[in-house]
Amino acid sequence: MNAGPSMASAVDHDLDFRLVHDPDRAVFHTADGPLTGRQLLKAAHATAAALPDTPIVPLCNSVHGFTVLFLAAILRGHPVLLSSDRTPARFLALARAHDATCVGFEDDQGTDQAVDGALILPRTDGAGAECADDPEIPADRLVAVVFTSGSTGAPVAHEKRWGALVARSIAARVLLDPETAPATAIGTVPPYHMYGFETLVLQALHTRGATAVGPAFYPADWQARLASAPAPRLLVTTPLQLRSLIRAGLVLPATARVVSAAAPLDEALAREAESALNAPVMEIYGATEIGSVALRRTIEGARWQLYDGVMLDATGETATIAAPGAPAYPLSDVVEADGAGGFRLLGRLSDMVKLGGKRASLAALNGALLAIPGVEDGAFLPPPEDGPGARMQVFASVKGVAAQEVLQGLRAVVEPAFLPRAVRIVDVLPRNAVGKLTMQALRELAEASSERFIGDFVVAGDHAALPGHFPGLPVVPGVMLLDAAMTLAGVKPPARIDLVKFVRPVGSDMQVRFFLKDDGDKLRLTGRQDDAIVLRAVISR
Repeated sequence: MNAGPSMASAVDHDLDFRLVHDPDRAVFHTADGPLTGRQLLKAAHATAAALPDTPIVPLCNSVHGFTVLFLAAILRGHPVLLSSDRTPARFLALARAHDATCVGFEDDQGTDQAVDGALILPRTDGAGAECADDPEIPADRLVAVVFTSGSTGAPVAHEKRWGALVARSIAARVLLDPETAPATAIGTVPPYHMYGFETLVLQALHTRGATAVGPAFYPADWQARLASAPAPRLLVTTPLQLRSLIRAGLVLPATARVVSAAAPLDEALAREAESALNAPVMEIYGATEIGSVALRRTIEGARWQLYDGVMLDATGETATIAAPGAPAYPLSDVVEADGAGGFRLLGRLSDMVKLGGKRASLAALNGALLAIPGVEDGAFLPPPEDGPGARMQVFASVKGVAAQEVLQGLRAVVEPAFLPRAVRIVDVLPRNAVGKLTMQALRELAEASSERFIGDFVVAGDHAALPGHFPGLPVVPGVMLLDAAMTLAGVKPPARIDLVKFVRPVGSDMQVRFFLKDDGDKLRLTGRQDDAIVLRAVISR
């Protein structure tokens, strides 16, 4: 089905398959002034001359540097490989798997650690370069391979061809260029993720819009770029970053529109943001596989409106969607079409959790957690499989509340089958640059936070407690081990010891390392001698 006539203006000119649409206009706004498409082309041609004849893995963090490298790779006839995982190991794995070269610019690399074999080029603004050609690129040219974040499993590669990217950029203008004058996008998201790639890079290349570039790490950076960017301004962000900006209490300039994606946006936060920024807050529906295909104003309800030219075929629990220039793709979500160019999102196919004969949506559970006052971020982690004793784990970053209060808040809105034994308080959840929290990262957090080393203990051979305690084979008394463990854990009398088990004897001069697992209302102590467990204890707070 096509989107309604209200979106007909989104495609108002023939597709332009050149590298830069109308290259004499401002494409980027920098701290030093506007940067035209012609200057960008000069920088791209100069960079292309220095590139090897291979696909490119961009190390750039900045939108400007990334775009120059993207265009240079196209000029060389090769795609860029884009991954949200910015570790050196991931970069090298991509390079090996695709016979590619990791490339970055000086002072603009996407990792704090060196990437072996990477080509690091000097920065160039194109000044002095003679060539500023703006060639037309074949519509079927492969220009990028974008990898999913792996939020529900291993990252998957998806090919992006030039014609489809151009067509989708034009279709998305209804969201990203809503004013009479060309909009300036200010992004808090990186260019190497599909969301930032579409909104900050491709929109600037393919439409009349421009992007303000500069530091984008903290709310004060976003405020500065909003203040310096020409109006009308468009803030491109995520729910997590939007919450940080609003909570910072900064004075923000007039903004025409706020666009959010990468995670569901809570309606209460959307209302708060609309009040603070005096602008409508819109959400993008899309995915790495298909790009952005629909929008909605969060406070107006659950209905999503498809972009012009996007086709949705929804039957039962299966749906496919076809964006301009691309074939139909099966959705990972359950949707309900409304027959008027829109749909409602019912849930993800992989979102349902089954425990104790009950079913619940993981997104709904996370939403209930984030709605508890004082919870700034949080997530549920399902157990590997259902079975006796299987319980959800919950991690939360909080302000002004305790773990027990968060658990009490969950008890009021979550079925008992999905309640954790305790809420684990963490400083920050391991989200990536666009706020995605992958299952792998959450499992690693669970592993790291499940048990922590609290100290070690050694009883010297001449200790007064040893003589007579098993003559000929002195053994450290169990009570000494338990006392040492409790002291290291900071447990003071009175404390209720629910369980204690001395698994194997400990001799004199043997080092015992103690570990603590905090389950909220219970402390679980483990003593290890080398790799063997010598003590287990459970203590009530």
